[in-house]
Amino acid sequence: MKKLFLKKSLMTIIFLLSSLAHAADEIEVPDDELAKESVLPVFDSVVSVKNRNVSTAGRFDFGIFGGLALTEPINNTTKVGLELNYHLNENHSLGANFTMNSSGLSKDAQGLKNDFALDFNRAPKPQSTMMLDYNYSPFYGKMSVTKEGVMNTTIYGSGALGLVKYEHKSFPAIAIGIGERFYFTHRFSLKVDLRVFAHQAPIPFQKGAMCDGSLGLCNGGVGLSPQPVPALSSFKERLTYTTNLQIGANYLF
Repeated sequence: MKKLFLKKSLMTIIFLLSSLAHAADEIEVPDDELAKESVLPVFDSVVSVKNRNVSTAGRFDFGIFGGLALTEPINNTTKVGLELNYHLNENHSLGANFTMNSSGLSKDAQGLKNDFALDFNRAPKPQSTMMLDYNYSPFYGKMSVTKEGVMNTTIYGSGALGLVKYEHKSFPAIAIGIGERFYFTHRFSLKVDLRVFAHQAPIPFQKGAMCDGSLGLCNGGVGLSPQPVPALSSFKERLTYTTNLQIGANYLF
């Protein structure tokens, strides 16, 4: 009897456990209570996240900037400039900018002068650039680096028409680019701009015209007399592409 009782008790326990396991398979949990691989952040102020902190529509901004000609082989690659923009709305703006080129030669061209007496100061050099500018800003966002504040930012594309002035002549030019503004306040921003310029320009590599004779090197190292300085109008021209990186500070008012 005792063995029969134990056997029945064991079978009863097994039956109950199997029933509980089967019941557990049928438990339904609401979707919002299930664990997920990623969750949306919870902000203290949802309105400040959704709303645009910096409004530019119908306002002007003035900026100063410094630039670097990344693909210029001969002339000094640095430049400075001013710009003024009017924002038609939050996405479109029109403006004008003026850039002044630094004088002198690039590091490589100065090396050619020091080592081989090839003076590219004899060739025409760019002096300034004036452009009418259009910007389209399709992206506006916010980011927080320190978690103590929010920085507003816009990404834009640009197109420009204008003139590049050389010592003896001005050439029509076009430029396209992309850039980004980082607003530290509702008015003050840092602007980073990358553009490609295209225009006709003098070819500085005129054979038999660059040697100044300072090292006794002319005519292939044979003659000692400097070559005559060529007329600026004697240089041939070709379509030239130049990539420029500009970084500046703008004030919205």
